[in-house]
Amino acid sequence: MAEVSDDTRHLYDLFGVLPGTTATADLLRAVGATRVDAGLGELLSSRLAVLVESADRPLRYRLHDVVRAHARQCARALPEERWRSLLRLVVDFYADAAAHGDALVLGARFRIQPPPVRPLAELGVRKALFTGGADALEWLDAERDNLQAVIRVAADEGWHQEVWRLCESLWALYHSRKHLADCVESGLLGIEAAQHEARPDVEIRMRNQVARAAYELGDLDRAESQLDAATGLLEPAGDPRLSGVVWESRGLIALARGRSEATPRAVGERAEEARQLFERALAANRAVPDPHGVVVQSYNVAQALVAGERWTDALGVLDEAAEVARATGDEPMLPRIDLVRAQAFVGLGSLDRAVAATVAAADRAASLKQLAKLDQALELLAALADRAEDRPLRAACEEKLRELRRNMGLEPPAAPPA
Repeated sequence: MAEVSDDTRHLYDLFGVLPGTTATADLLRAVGATRVDAGLGELLSSRLAVLVESADRPLRYRLHDVVRAHARQCARALPEERWRSLLRLVVDFYADAAAHGDALVLGARFRIQPPPVRPLAELGVRKALFTGGADALEWLDAERDNLQAVIRVAADEGWHQEVWRLCESLWALYHSRKHLADCVESGLLGIEAAQHEARPDVEIRMRNQVARAAYELGDLDRAESQLDAATGLLEPAGDPRLSGVVWESRGLIALARGRSEATPRAVGERAEEARQLFERALAANRAVPDPHGVVVQSYNVAQALVAGERWTDALGVLDEAAEVARATGDEPMLPRIDLVRAQAFVGLGSLDRAVAATVAAADRAASLKQLAKLDQALELLAALADRAEDRPLRAACEEKLRELRRNMGLEPPAAPPA
C-alpha cells in the first residue's frame, strides 16, 4: 500500500470496516471518505479492487478476497473508538436508506419505526440512491448481502434499534423477491433486539415476519408457533393493527391447511375460518383507520371467498379494494388484486376475463418489478393458455418463466408432458 496516496489508503481502511463485500461511492462518502472517485480509480488501477457492473444498478466496488482480508486486519488496527464510530456510520446509512426504500416500495403501510431523519437526497451525493418503488426495490436487492451483513454486525454490537429497524424495512424486499431464508435469519435477530429493548410491539412484528417466511416455506407448524408467541404480547403492545397482522397470518395458514385437506367440506371449513380471521383484521384496520391495511385485508377476504367458491362475492370485495387502492395511490396492491380477480373469473367459467385480469396483473407487476407476483401471473397465464389450448401463449409464458426464475435463482418450471 506504500505506492498509493494517503486519501486512497484511508479509503482502503474504510473498505476494511464495511460488514459487506461491496460498496458504492455514496456509502464511502457517508462514512467520511474524501476524493472518493480518485481513490477508487487508484484502487482499480493498482488491481486492489474490481468494479461490479450492472446495466440497471449503481456501480459497486469490491476488493479482491485476499486484499479484503488484509484491509479488515488494517481496519482492526484502528483505535477501537474510531473503528466503532465508522461502523456506526455504515449501519446508520443502511438503516436510513432501507427505510426510504421500504416507503417507496410499499407506500403507507403500517410501520412501527418513525420515518428516517435524513432525507433521501442526503444519502446520495450526485443523485438520489433511487427514485420510485421499482428503482428502490432494485437497490435493496442489489444491496441484499450487504444489508444482511449489516444486521449481523449491528446485533453483535448491541445496536438493537438499528437491528429491528432494518428488519422491518427489509420486509419490502423479502416479501417482493421471496428471500425467505434471509427473512428468517434477520427476523430472529430482530426478535432478540426487541426483547433487549422490552418492545412487545416490535417483537410481534418480528415474530410475524418470521411466521410469514415459515408459512411460505411450507413450515406451517413453525409459523403457528411464532404467532402463538406473538399473540401473548398483543395486550401490552396495544395497537389494534398488530392484532390485525397476527389474524392475517393465521388466516393465510388456515387457507394453506385447507389446500392440503382431502375433502371439499374440510376445504370449505378452512376457507370460512380464514374469512373470519381476515374480517377481524379488516375491522381492526378500519378502526384506526389505515387505508393500506383496509386494502390488504379486503384482498385477503376475497382470497378466502375464492377458496370457498364464493366467486361473485369475491369480485365485489375486490372491486371495492381496488377503488380504495387507486384513490390512495396504493399501486403495489393492484397486481395482487388482479390475480385474485382472475381466479374468481376462472371459478365463474369466464376464461376471457380471467386472461385479461392475469395480463393486467403481469403488466403491473413487471412495471413495479414485483418479480414474485410476476412469476405467479405468468404461471397462471400459462395454465389458462393450456385450458384454452393456446399453445403459442403457453410456450411464451413458460419461456418468460424460465428466464425470470433463472434471474431470481429459482428452479425453472417442469417441462409439460409430451
